[in-house]
Amino acid sequence: MKLGIRTRITLLMAALGILASGLTGYYAYRSSQSLLAEAAEREMLTSTRVLGRRLILNIREAAKEATLLAELPATQAVADLPDTSPHAIAARNNLARIFESVLAIQPEYFQIRLIRADRHGLEVVRIDRDGSDLTRVDDAALQEKGHFPYVFRTLKLKPGETYLSPIFVNQEQGAHTGHGQPTLQVARQVFASNGRLYGLVVINIDLNGLFDLLKADLPPTLKLYLTNAQGDFLIHPDPEQTFGFQRGRRILAQDVFPPVEDIVDGKADYRVIALTNPPPLRGHPTVPTTAVFLRQPLGDYVSDDPFAIVGLSMPQREITRPTHTLATATLNIVFVFSAIAFVLALWMSRALTYPLQLILQAVGRVSTGRDLGELPLDRKDELGDLARGVAHMHTQIRDQMVVLDEHRRTLDHLSRHDTLTGLPNRRMFFDVLQQAIARAEQADTQLAVMFVDLDNFKDVNDSHGHATGDRVLQVVAARLQHCVRAVDTLARLGGDEFIILIESLGSREPVTTIAHKLIAQFETPITAGAREVLLGLSIGISILPEDGSDAETLVARADEAMYAAKMAGRNGYRFYSTPPASS
Repeated sequence: MKLGIRTRITLLMAALGILASGLTGYYAYRSSQSLLAEAAEREMLTSTRVLGRRLILNIREAAKEATLLAELPATQAVADLPDTSPHAIAARNNLARIFESVLAIQPEYFQIRLIRADRHGLEVVRIDRDGSDLTRVDDAALQEKGHFPYVFRTLKLKPGETYLSPIFVNQEQGAHTGHGQPTLQVARQVFASNGRLYGLVVINIDLNGLFDLLKADLPPTLKLYLTNAQGDFLIHPDPEQTFGFQRGRRILAQDVFPPVEDIVDGKADYRVIALTNPPPLRGHPTVPTTAVFLRQPLGDYVSDDPFAIVGLSMPQREITRPTHTLATATLNIVFVFSAIAFVLALWMSRALTYPLQLILQAVGRVSTGRDLGELPLDRKDELGDLARGVAHMHTQIRDQMVVLDEHRRTLDHLSRHDTLTGLPNRRMFFDVLQQAIARAEQADTQLAVMFVDLDNFKDVNDSHGHATGDRVLQVVAARLQHCVRAVDTLARLGGDEFIILIESLGSREPVTTIAHKLIAQFETPITAGAREVLLGLSIGISILPEDGSDAETLVARADEAMYAAKMAGRNGYRFYSTPPASS
């Protein structure tokens, strides 16, 4: 049975009312999620700041203790008395009792020492915490510590300065509670009464207790992170991820949470990070996560790590959990307004025939991508509002299509180019190479593939960090581009490997010329920030058709030739095959 126009208008108006109610409820629900997320981020940032301040307060207290011990009359008495003096032993015994008293009231300290400046940094008085006991190390077991940074760095301080070590896992020899534990050392110079630098007082802090204190007040849904100034994890929900730098495998926060790189580089004080697919944690499923990381200066101390990075993370489902109740209420509201819309549609259908037909026609045009045509936009009643809503919807859809098209073009570019250097990537290079092979075979000409590998680039990353390595790769790409012809193709395969396609060859001479130019370009050091880096090139060359007739073979043989050049002494080039002898 064919429905009449009135019935159709009624149904359409009801549908639009339901749609409007549904969209309103949906956007209200989404807005509440956004507000909850913002509030949770603010709370996490505040909690992170509080944790950072608590860490600083503990460090500041240890620095005060070190200053107090260094300036005690008992300490100066040890510094003033010669070792052969009959009173020297009594002075050291008195100082040892003071050290024991401090350790007794500060359970987070596991060792206090007085170390000489001379005699290779020999320990003078040393008290260790061994479980629940305090142990004074015998004179015969005292060790020379002058080769440790906390000793020679402290001895070079200006008067009044305090040394703060990086956080590390204590591997110093000696049976005490702190062995193999996360440790922070605070050191202060000791002067004799005549102003002579005698040595230093060192307090070793057991950070396990401090870390437990930091985590104690956190709800179980919040995960705590702490890194040093370079981004190495010191606290992580998975203990296997911590102190990797002391096991020969650095695990950096910026590799897991890339925006942390801005904090490490000093570009930002904090970052709020939302990850839809974070790395899995042991014993926990992978879920979308929101994290906050904060740069926390460690105070006015002399330290290789002037700041730490404190972070908290929480599953996003915990943030949005309160919205479930709101979703139920919103759904009820949508049902009520939908019913009201249906009743109003029945009442208004008689007066809406012609304007509604115009609107229906306009909606039909929207689906086909055409202009809306005539609409009763000048009406001051609901039909006018509806017409204007359709017009606005059409504008939004058109704008979104433009944005989507722009995103598609951007993604297409990114899929074929290297994001660091802007050069074509492996995928694009192989496409170009296959086309070039077809042209060369048709024109009966040669082409060359040059496989370029940087010598000693790994040392740059290890010595100066990945950020410097990235800047060096950008300079390398620019120098390589300068050496090749405009018709040649330069691409980055990945890491420190580049590849060059040279077309329209009649002989090997142009390839040899370009190889010499490439090597000569890198006789000059590369400036990356405040550093200069000297690199060499190992170049392998394959020729079509002598060394292969397809892209994969040519690239593989150029790679083999490159390794042959590297084995021959690096900073040179090698053809895969020797040229045929002249007749």
